[in-house]
Amino acid sequence: MASWVLIPCLKQLFAEFNLIAPDRDKSSDGSIGDTAHQQEVSDHNPDETGSVPIHDADGINEVHAIDVDNNLNESDLTMEKVVQFLLGRCRSGAEKRLRYIIYNRRIWSASSDWVQKTYTGASPHTEHAHLSASYTSSLEASTASWHLEDIPVSLTTTDLTKIENIVKANSTNNGESQAAAIAAIRDQLDDIAKAVLNSAPVIGANLPDSNWDRNLSQVTADVWALSMKGTTMGLGPVPAAGVFGQILAELGQISSKLDKLSK
Repeated sequence: MASWVLIPCLKQLFAEFNLIAPDRDKSSDGSIGDTAHQQEVSDHNPDETGSVPIHDADGINEVHAIDVDNNLNESDLTMEKVVQFLLGRCRSGAEKRLRYIIYNRRIWSASSDWVQKTYTGASPHTEHAHLSASYTSSLEASTASWHLEDIPVSLTTTDLTKIENIVKANSTNNGESQAAAIAAIRDQLDDIAKAVLNSAPVIGANLPDSNWDRNLSQVTADVWALSMKGTTMGLGPVPAAGVFGQILAELGQISSKLDKLSK
């Protein structure tokens, strides 16, 4: 079969799955269809050389569907949560890039207003979720955030214990109250975040010549500008493996845990 590419919006979706679930199982991941798919009409087939339900306006040989393994290997983040989150955005009109989702013997599609229906295909799709995307040029090319980082997850007992131990150790060593220890740790996180952004400023970041005054929540938001634009402030390539973005995302997660601990 001729060479093919996955449409950009689904590349972005794969990237965000990897960000929110870095240890996820990828054994059931997929994009281009196997021999069985090639014998039928499927979004897994390249749209210029295979059997597809729609032909888009460009001449690029593109695949418009992905399968994402069900096992995210995160204690409070499941594929069911991700699917329901995406459906919520689709139903509200905030997300228009998906055509349909199949997961765990169910199917939801834009053509039926995202109403849940029973899926009776050969595969029950229990080992992975299938996501088919639009053939509209502007939508398939969009690498805007899918906002998977906004999916609410609960802290595990292990998470809280780790944070509590850090805070207690800081309090004991410095003779501070727990509140003061949390504030001190937050200041350290802000300093790290500022150093990261100084090393890899991103498009959209506010970088005044003399006054740096960006708090952690603002800085962590900047990483999505980098994800969407795909370049650094100097229009250079994104650092290897999104290293700066990963650091900022992890700092944001730590900050969130500190917020919950201090309540």
